[in-house]
Amino acid sequence: MKNQLFWKLMMAGSVLGWLFAISGLLFPFESGTLRVLWWFVLLGWGIGHPLELAQSLPIGKLRGVPLKDTIINTMVFGFTWWLPLKLGFTEK
Repeated sequence: MKNQLFWKLMMAGSVLGWLFAISGLLFPFESGTLRVLWWFVLLGWGIGHPLELAQSLPIGKLRGVPLKDTIINTMVFGFTWWLPLKLGFTEK
C-alpha cells in the first residue's frame, strides 16, 4: 500500500467506475447482472464519494490542498485519493 503505482491503479479503477456508471445512464444495460452491478456502482460512487468529503476536507486542508481540488479529487477518486494523502504516500 505504500507504493504510489498501487494508488494510481486504484484511482484509475475509480475513474472506470464513473465511466461505467455514466455509460449505464446513457445506454441502459439489458443484462440483469450488469444492471445490478451498475446499480451498486452508481450508488456506491454517487453516495459514497460525497460522504467521503467529511474525511477528505480536513485532510486536504492539513496538507495544503485547495478546497476546490479536494472536492474534485474526492468526488472523482474517493478514498483512493485522500487515504494515501493522509498516510503520506502521495503528495498534493
